[in-house]
Amino acid sequence: MYRALKEEVAARGLAKLEARVCTSSCLDQCATGVTVLVEPDHFFYGRVTVADVPEIVDGLVTGQPVKRLVISEDTCSGDCVSRDQL
Repeated sequence: MYRALKEEVAARGLAKLEARVCTSSCLDQCATGVTVLVEPDHFFYGRVTVADVPEIVDGLVTGQPVKRLVISEDTCSGDCVSRDQL
């Protein structure tokens, strides 16, 4: 996942200033599978697959989250933004 996100962000020319892909320790979201945290908007994408990466990066470009991947408050294990707040 990390490599796919990193490559897609670089391919779109976002790696210099607009976006940064980093690894993380635990995000406390084990119930939602592979998780991506988007900052500074502070929301999580859950159950992410490599196939979702282009759509996630599209969302970074347009400023529009991929709503189908946003973890809702009822499945969030911590401090998440609800889909209604996006």
